[in-house]
Amino acid sequence: MKISELLESPSVEITIHLHEKGQTRHSELEKLIRSRGTLASNLNDLMEEGLVARKVLPTKPIQSNYSLTEKGHGVARLLTEIKALIR
Repeated sequence: MKISELLESPSVEITIHLHEKGQTRHSELEKLIRSRGTLASNLNDLMEEGLVARKVLPTKPIQSNYSLTEKGHGVARLLTEIKALIR
């Protein structure tokens, strides 16, 4: 696998998006990652790794917001730098 292909993985795209845009609603991330199953799986993986935090708002319907943790921002900075270097 090429590095450029690796950097286009859903987890990397989510991480960089959250780094650039800040707290993001689940529905906005669905537009970025079109497959709901892929989005859910990647968000769960990123939360397990301690890179992403989830905040559930008690609204109707319930809203979920995602943001990067401090660790997530550090990883995102590195991914952004790597992406810039290979372009």
